Amino acid sequence: MKKNTVKSTIFPNSSTIIGISPTIVLLIKITYILLRCNVGIVMSSQFQKIMKRVSTMFILLFAVLFVNAQNDANQKGDDIKTVFGKGNKTKLGWFVGIDPAYSQFKGKNVWLAGINGGLIINHHFAIGLAGRAWVNRNELFYPDVTDTVGAYLEGGYGGFLFEYTLFPKSVIHVTFPVIIGGGGASYVTNLEYDTWEDGHWTKNHKSLDSDAFFVVEPGVRAEVNLLKFMRLNAGVSYRYVGDLKLINTSSDLMRNWAVTIGLKFGKF
Repeated sequence: MKKNTVKSTIFPNSSTIIGISPTIVLLIKITYILLRCNVGIVMSSQFQKIMKRVSTMFILLFAVLFVNAQNDANQKGDDIKTVFGKGNKTKLGWFVGIDPAYSQFKGKNVWLAGINGGLIINHHFAIGLAGRAWVNRNELFYPDVTDTVGAYLEGGYGGFLFEYTLFPKSVIHVTFPVIIGGGGASYVTNLEYDTWEDGHWTKNHKSLDSDAFFVVEPGVRAEVNLLKFMRLNAGVSYRYVGDLKLINTSSDLMRNWAVTIGLKFGKF
């Protein structure tokens, strides 16, 4: 006796959806917790508003990704979809990128310039190097570094970059980068003194204190394939810095969220 088979028009490939849906749900939960919890960090009201907007953006993004995931599951071949045409086929690629960010050090605005680069394996995994340095020195003046003088905080950090990309063939997809490395920070006064170097006098600024630190910065980003050689991304990250040892400075000064936006160029 022949049995009638009913094929769902709503879920044409239920096995694929069942395999992907729990992943998407888990990622939404992780992102929601990552963006909503304050983990003891006191942020300004302006920064909180920014984080709320970013949180909403990522929740909506995961909804779009769910739809794209179904298309990816049925997509044959190794082509990467882009906004302006098809991508190329490759198993081993590379990239270089600019990676600026905005963050705060205990309520003070911090603007970071950043660069990164590395190799891409099988479209999903990337390994490389990344570095950032804050560039708005004049906004990071601390008047009570010593009893008699204040100083500007200068520094940066960098290290190994590891990144995993979900649904890289989709026009819009998600990446999970993490930077593991170290950095340095120094308190530098605005007071100048002269030193004799290479046959002439040179003006220098006195460094009151400096320290090296360990850093881990995981993040989540939305990324768009603009062209086969160019990608635009935006997201958030959390910067964990080991106990900072600078005079009259909180050890967790640099631990905080960051909002990032960047461009990648390469062979994806």
